[in-house]
Amino acid sequence: MKYLFLIVVTLIFIGCSNTIPPKVEYRINSQIQGEPFAQSGCIDKSLKIARAFSSNTLRSQDMSYRVGDSKQYTYSEALWSVTPNKAVTFEFLSLVRDSQLFKSVQTSKSRSSSDIILELNIEDFMQYFNDDSTSSYVNTVINLSLINVQTNTVFATQTFRKKVVVNELNSNAGVNALNIALQEILKESSIWLGRICK
Repeated sequence: MKYLFLIVVTLIFIGCSNTIPPKVEYRINSQIQGEPFAQSGCIDKSLKIARAFSSNTLRSQDMSYRVGDSKQYTYSEALWSVTPNKAVTFEFLSLVRDSQLFKSVQTSKSRSSSDIILELNIEDFMQYFNDDSTSSYVNTVINLSLINVQTNTVFATQTFRKKVVVNELNSNAGVNALNIALQEILKESSIWLGRICK
């Protein structure tokens, strides 16, 4: 009788258990390495990179996508390992440090004072599908503003936009396309900063 009871309880637990597939974590990684500029008019200035402004969606590890004009969903089996907001800020920090345009480049958490603040506004950073989910692309829009700390005024601003077609209809291909779009924006922003610092 005791064995029969154990068998019944075991079968009940096996029948009630659900297998939940593990979530895949993706990283934003542009794989771009900034190149140092030979000359810079900003070499005597310190720069602080503010943490990016963005929607709450980009401050979350949930990976969202849009279908058609107004529907937004979250991938059930995919996550960001680091939120897009933090990851994009770090990519810009690395790029500007590598460029050697400024005397020093600090994060927003640094207690040191700076001459210039670089503000990032991530206006779009998402994968899109058409209404019947037969095609997909990513759209990336990032605005950069340089602020003179002494006068508290913006002295240069530029918006960078990139749209990249996604070759497969899944999260992995979407992340790859977002990395390509970000890489292009980083290249363009490096050139823009170089012109400002001539």
